[in-house]
Amino acid sequence: MDLKSVRCFVEVAENLHFGRAAERLRLAQSVVSRQVAGLEAELGVRLIERHKRAPIRLTPAGALFLDEARAALAQFERAELVVRQAGRGERGRLEIGYVASATWSGLLPSAVFDFRRERPGVTVSLTEMESWRQLEALAEGRIDVGFLRPRPDYPASLAVLPQLREPVLVALRADHPLAVLPGAIPAARLAGEAFAVPQADERGGFVGHTLAIGKAGGFSPRIAHHVRDFISVLNLVGVGLAVAAVPSSLQRLRLPDVVYRPLADCEVFAELAAASRRSGNAAVVRSFVRVLKARGETVLPVSLE
Repeated sequence: MDLKSVRCFVEVAENLHFGRAAERLRLAQSVVSRQVAGLEAELGVRLIERHKRAPIRLTPAGALFLDEARAALAQFERAELVVRQAGRGERGRLEIGYVASATWSGLLPSAVFDFRRERPGVTVSLTEMESWRQLEALAEGRIDVGFLRPRPDYPASLAVLPQLREPVLVALRADHPLAVLPGAIPAARLAGEAFAVPQADERGGFVGHTLAIGKAGGFSPRIAHHVRDFISVLNLVGVGLAVAAVPSSLQRLRLPDVVYRPLADCEVFAELAAASRRSGNAAVVRSFVRVLKARGETVLPVSLE
């Protein structure tokens, strides 16, 4: 049983006329007649009663089959539409990995919102994970796109788009002697401080930013605390055990007894990038990458909220 014969039957059954059905289908009447006859032969039952001097009519079996045939055609048309939409990147599933700072910086929410506004039929799944885990997940196909901290190099199989560049600030306990100084803090004044750094196993990242501050101030930073994330960093700062280099967007996390100050004599910037596989991606992934490319890189100014 093929769709062409089913369509021919439905048109004939709805019009009760082979000629009108042929016109609507833009087929020769003889073709429509053969298709319906072939369908009857395949099913082993007559669907339409034909009379030379009387209008055709459906048999009881034909009337029952008409309802099922309509439903089958509607389901096939829906399946065809879904497949075409998937081919255009309008349907499907998108798995995204992200570092937490991609959320509070606003990068991830705004990028996904822009995409879903264009592609509301796509299901988006979000999973927080460290940058190095995202690279593994991309290689294994467990995620499609990763929002991560840049590295010195990437696997050749990945394409990376810069998405955000923001100043690095210093997080201090509110009663720290440097916190009460007016204006920005000279890097040299941080010599001797204990620094807390997130994801210290990452190449580059905030280990590199902390070292850059020390180089500008003429000292070697003492990294006393290696922790998983910035929440842990701010907890250490809040209890007075450390100071920390943090992205400016972290100011949106208001913790008691923690303040943020700019650096006076060095410019250090934190970045976020979006990574995806260069090949083998579904159309929905390619659509999301096009949205990211159109957005370009955002550069945040130095500002204290």
